[in-house]
Amino acid sequence: MRVQCSGEMPGLTPAGFLLEVRQFRANVGDASLTLADKRAALLRIVAHAASLDPSDAGFAGAGVALKDAMCSWLDAQPSHGH
Repeated sequence: MRVQCSGEMPGLTPAGFLLEVRQFRANVGDASLTLADKRAALLRIVAHAASLDPSDAGFAGAGVALKDAMCSWLDAQPSHGH
């Protein structure tokens, strides 16, 4: 799964974060990707969310995008019946 950055991403903007989440959501359901790859991409997204500056315009939108990424992750998990 391609996620734009590897390691620290200085100057990550909320707009860049939204793009990263959009890419994650587009790829999280791809059966050709391993669960480990998807999990690593999600962990990078969470780390990037924590690095955002709350005073940047669009910060609230980044919070919504993080929620959407988490929901996409949960939706893509194999169903085991409840």
